[in-house]
Amino acid sequence: MNKQSLYLYFICASLLLLAGCSVERKNPLSKAYHNTTAHYNGYFLAREKLKAIEAGIQSKVVYDYNQVLPIFPPLDSATAKANATDLEDVVKKASFPIQWHKNSKWIDDSYVLIGKVRYYQLNFGDAAKTFRYVNSSSKDPDARHEALVWLMRTFLVTEELDNALAVSEYLKKERLNKENARELYLARAQYAYLQSDTASMIENLRLSLPNFEEKDALARTRFSLARLYQLTNQPKEAYAQYNKVLRRNPPYDLGFFSRLYIGQVSELTDTQDRNRIAGFYQKLLKDSKNTEYRDKILYEMAQFELRQQHYDKALEHLQASLKTTGSLQNQKAYSYLLAGKIYFEHLNKYNLAQAYYDSAAQVYPQNAPDYAAVVERSKVLTDFATQYNTIVLQDSLLRLARLSEPERMQAVQTIVKQEEEQRVQKEQLQQNQQLTQQRQNVTVNSNQNNIAIASTSSTGIWYFDNPAAMATARSEFVRRWGDRPLQDNWRLRSRGETTNQVQIAQETAITPDQPVISAEERTANQVQTYLQNIPQTTAAIQQAEKQVEEAMFTLGNIYSQKLKAPARATETFEQLLKRFPNTEHAAETYYSLYLLYDRAGDERKNIYYAKLKQQFPGSTYAQLVDDPSFLSKNAAENVKARILYDSAYTYYEQQKYKEASNFLAQLDSQYPLNDISDKAAFLGVMITARTEKPQALREHLQRFKSGYPKSPLQVKADQLLATYTDLEQKNLLRQEAPQVKRPDETAKSVLTITPEEKASIVIAPETQKEESIVTPRQEEKKEAQAQNKQSVKQGQPDTSTAALPKQPVASDSTATDTATANKTAPIDVMAYTSAPDTAYYFVLIYPTAAPAFKDITAKYEKYNSSFYKNESIKIDSAAFTSDKTMLVMRSFSDYKTARSFNIKQKAPQAPVGRIRGVEFTTFVISSANYSKFLQKKDLEAYLTFLRTNY
Repeated sequence: MNKQSLYLYFICASLLLLAGCSVERKNPLSKAYHNTTAHYNGYFLAREKLKAIEAGIQSKVVYDYNQVLPIFPPLDSATAKANATDLEDVVKKASFPIQWHKNSKWIDDSYVLIGKVRYYQLNFGDAAKTFRYVNSSSKDPDARHEALVWLMRTFLVTEELDNALAVSEYLKKERLNKENARELYLARAQYAYLQSDTASMIENLRLSLPNFEEKDALARTRFSLARLYQLTNQPKEAYAQYNKVLRRNPPYDLGFFSRLYIGQVSELTDTQDRNRIAGFYQKLLKDSKNTEYRDKILYEMAQFELRQQHYDKALEHLQASLKTTGSLQNQKAYSYLLAGKIYFEHLNKYNLAQAYYDSAAQVYPQNAPDYAAVVERSKVLTDFATQYNTIVLQDSLLRLARLSEPERMQAVQTIVKQEEEQRVQKEQLQQNQQLTQQRQNVTVNSNQNNIAIASTSSTGIWYFDNPAAMATARSEFVRRWGDRPLQDNWRLRSRGETTNQVQIAQETAITPDQPVISAEERTANQVQTYLQNIPQTTAAIQQAEKQVEEAMFTLGNIYSQKLKAPARATETFEQLLKRFPNTEHAAETYYSLYLLYDRAGDERKNIYYAKLKQQFPGSTYAQLVDDPSFLSKNAAENVKARILYDSAYTYYEQQKYKEASNFLAQLDSQYPLNDISDKAAFLGVMITARTEKPQALREHLQRFKSGYPKSPLQVKADQLLATYTDLEQKNLLRQEAPQVKRPDETAKSVLTITPEEKASIVIAPETQKEESIVTPRQEEKKEAQAQNKQSVKQGQPDTSTAALPKQPVASDSTATDTATANKTAPIDVMAYTSAPDTAYYFVLIYPTAAPAFKDITAKYEKYNSSFYKNESIKIDSAAFTSDKTMLVMRSFSDYKTARSFNIKQKAPQAPVGRIRGVEFTTFVISSANYSKFLQKKDLEAYLTFLRTNY
């Protein structure tokens, strides 16, 4: 056979072979061809490229080894953007089998790869759709399981925890291969982390360990498990895991921190163990490879001393750690925090603890689980320091005020002289430290240059081609200057300082032409400043004493309620009563001391029980010592008291003052400990203004001002009293009680005289402007109308009554009929009102047994602390019906803020934002309507009222 015939034969055979391998055919030859081509020309290349991308993302993660390492690498838009081109290339390669080899067995795996790419692109919606498609269409169980595990990871990132739990529960029934089992356990551990379930997190990480094949990933997971054991006080288990990490030749960072932490969980049975571990830390400290970790080593040495209750040594190591510059992020935050804990929990030096907690709160990582607790304790200690320093300062000034003038001058001069000496010593110490640091830097630079030169000369490699020399130089640069970007004027850019800021600072610095203040002048100025602050008048001394009284009372409450230091609280309250026996906080102080002694089982509680019953028999605190549930019972009575107040106000608006007074009297007699006594008293003042002589109004106003000094209605009482005084000076007060007008007549000021009386008095020619008396609710209505008018100007709809059609003016007969009708028509005191209120609540009503609402109160506490920290929202929960629970969040200052909160509950980050398939209701309600809602519990009726009126 010639060559031409052989060539034709080969072409025909190839064509026949290709025809036999068509996509439509399912013979063994066709399957083998398409499987091989799809695998090696598409799926394999896409998978390997995606692995490289994942390894790159993993390598760029900067771990905080003081915390548990994250289970999955964190994702953000910067990471997605940096890998955008490579991720799209993975999609192209994975799409090849789907487009050209549809009958191959790698289609499902290619779809899974595409879903992972969408996940890394932060396109979680498309990722979830792709994983769902594989689960519903694939016949390969491994592909379906892998898709479901990644679907669970997608739900975790989007915080759809209920859906993630559903996937996890489904996979419990399936048999997974090692790779899918490992990823499922890690996903479950991430779910437990989001739920703050440490025990479940430990269990799932432990179960994932046998399924690892990649050595470094196993070391990271084992290290995280060891940290969890250590943080949950399981030292033996933690020691075993750290030891296993070290035996497998881990990456340097993991090995270094495992060695550090293994010393913290080692047993200290005798002096030999303690010396061995102390020597181990000293060895780490001297190792030149650990130069950038010196601050962390010193921190762990402080932890080691703390275990042995050597607080002074621990604090010395922490001070050294804070002075050392290292490469670890957030290390200073942890050193500040540990020093604050030592002062707070062990030494009870709260003033020093406050300084360290304040520094820690400023630099502490906000994604740390205990960030909120650190900030909260910092705030408590800041409040403590404020009260403590107030007492110290005012007591010092009062002591100086009691001295004679020569003694006072001498004492102040002595204080200023001591402060000046301390200032000079501090400046000298700082200069010495700077000189020492400069000498050390010169020595280090010289040694490093010698090392670099020796390295270059011995190896024949140029300095900038020597990675070892470059790494050493960079480490020293970061230690001295920080991790700065490569840019012009890098020396001037310290802590975010710009060139312009440095230039301004240089221009405003002292120059040789500016006068320099001498030490004598500075001392004299300081003496005069101190003398000016010393209280020398009776009023100033009383004011200083009042500051001390308030600070001592607040400090006692901080000790008792926030710092949990009952002994200090008892001592502070006792000192308060001894120094200020007539304090306005006597009743509450007696009650606090009664509780403190009662918890301690001290019989001295009987002393304060007797004092409460004798001096304040009708107070809330006297009721509480007999009945601890008094407040909850009183809350129900407050609801009834508010109903009576609403009835009184309704009659007041209709000018039925006698009926309004009757309701107020009933409120006072039946519920004397109500929480709206100031409102009821002010309404009584307004009834007096419209029914009695002006002199009676003055007496009622003065009684109100003295009886309710902290009431927000004090401002309106002052305004009314000022109006009264002004009219009295102008001789325009009426002499008799005003005549009660018919409801259809226009109300006028009850303080001004009638037109007939006014005509008999010689007054200025211009018309006298009538002064009106405004009640709290009328004032709120006026403000609401003003806001509505402003809204109309801005193009918003007008919701005020001014926008309604005007009614025709009633004739006399119509007015009489209206008055008669008002007399006979019953008043529905339980009707909901749309009048503006001073407080609004958010209400959530949900099925009690629904799993989606498990721990809903805790979720809202976390949500409010993250997004509404400044609102100080309080959460209450109570049964609404036999199968429904009502969650109430109070209170919002206005309806707009409360409504905005309600709308935002539809967002994904809200605790109820992602709940599906369960019926629940959220709405906003005013405090007045809430009282009625509790009585009626007519949910549909209130929702109808809400839609109609808001």
